[in-house]
Amino acid sequence: MVVSTIGERGGAVASAAPHSSGPQSSGPESAQRSGVPSAPGARSAQPSKRPVKPLLKRSPESSGSGTEPRECVGSQFATLGVVFDAVFDSLLPILPAATRAQAPSIKARAHRDLRAARVSTLSVSSHPSDLGADEDDPISTYRDPISQWIVTQLINVREGRDGQVIRAEDLTLSQAVETVWLYLYVTVMVPLTIVRRSIPSIAPLAGPISVGTIVTLPILIGVFASTQIYKALSNSLVDACVVSVTRSEKERAGKSIKDLRFAGQTPQIVRDIASQVLVADADSCRPIGSLPLSRIVSRTSTYLKAVSKNPATDQQITDMTGRLQAFMKQARVHPNLIPADPADFTAVETVLSLGLTFVPYISGAPTDIIIGLNKNRYEGADFGKTIPLGSLSVTKSLTAAYYAYALTAHIIELAWSNAGVDPAASLANELFPGLGITADMIPRSSGIVSAPNLYGLVVFHNVLRSLCLQEDSHPERARGTDARSRNQANATKVSGTPAGRVRW
Repeated sequence: MVVSTIGERGGAVASAAPHSSGPQSSGPESAQRSGVPSAPGARSAQPSKRPVKPLLKRSPESSGSGTEPRECVGSQFATLGVVFDAVFDSLLPILPAATRAQAPSIKARAHRDLRAARVSTLSVSSHPSDLGADEDDPISTYRDPISQWIVTQLINVREGRDGQVIRAEDLTLSQAVETVWLYLYVTVMVPLTIVRRSIPSIAPLAGPISVGTIVTLPILIGVFASTQIYKALSNSLVDACVVSVTRSEKERAGKSIKDLRFAGQTPQIVRDIASQVLVADADSCRPIGSLPLSRIVSRTSTYLKAVSKNPATDQQITDMTGRLQAFMKQARVHPNLIPADPADFTAVETVLSLGLTFVPYISGAPTDIIIGLNKNRYEGADFGKTIPLGSLSVTKSLTAAYYAYALTAHIIELAWSNAGVDPAASLANELFPGLGITADMIPRSSGIVSAPNLYGLVVFHNVLRSLCLQEDSHPERARGTDARSRNQANATKVSGTPAGRVRW
């Protein structure tokens, strides 16, 4: 059942904090002033004006040449090497005298180790701002650590950065934060959530409160709080004045080692997909999630015919596509009866969903459906409106699939818990007959049942809402301050689809 999916998916609270609120001169604006066009997602090395003192202060010895200009930068340009120097310098006064005397050699050895440690771009995730997005773009709202990594890798492949090697010293603080959270999310947060959903009630204490509730509550609060802390930290560091760097240090930030790549080839199908997508822009490139189903059917048909070598099969695909399109034109659906997506809930709606987590029978999917429908009503949606199925957006269809899966899993779990026939308990009794094992004595199956919805469908949905098709890009509509969309006109020149390449 969908218990506290808001906390696990990020939700409105997580995405409320903007990550780019102050004026910056870095980005394609600077490149445009210098007459040099930048590729999508490119970051300029032009200095920005930050009127506040850096969070981390470096000693003059660590700041490089005294004549080289320095500026205060955020996590996009603060490298791990520079951050290490600043932290070490700030701790130096409180260290023992013997350690202070060896400070230069300690720092030199640390930098040597950081330069020797090398990582692949495949293992690194990036903040949306590193990909050229701002707080108004869909990727800044609809993202989770896994979808963010997928989008990062697609953009790396598109721009020819797949398989490149980065020194640990040159990794940016932003890349480090996103990557650490990705691995923490996959190895800790996801397993903890599955475990929480699997813990049985064990023994009732008072009303809906049981021993299982007492055990799972810290996990629920911990996962939600960790997600909010990460979001706030990640977004605030991007535009903060973290540390002062020289121009050469800023130019090296996040850059790979020239002419050095890890062995291995990116699958051709991934290259084909990457060559056709960009990071969606609120003004100039509508996300794939907003496209109608009829267009998805048309593109899928075109792809299938392109990879088929049999004229008879091509004709079958054409006939099937025609019948499907005709059906989608005739069949009508009520789009506003599909509840609002939990990712679109306001802070109040998010808190309400979490607060009702432990209410028996209606917590989870039923509660979120009620909140989502009420949100539609509050926004003035006409519940009687119908549209052809082919006009239904990808996002609406995936949201409907999400709720359908969640509600089905919720009903199945209620049936298992009330009838005492949880499959896990049944299997345990078959393996160990005579023990009389009940559903309240062993982990429930619901944790595993709900995992594909939360960590499969939701991730896929976030990716589709974060990306747009290159053919839908209209750079002329971009805002003057947007760092990516103003340069998307050059996207085909950077990594367009080669002639004869199959389009999906």
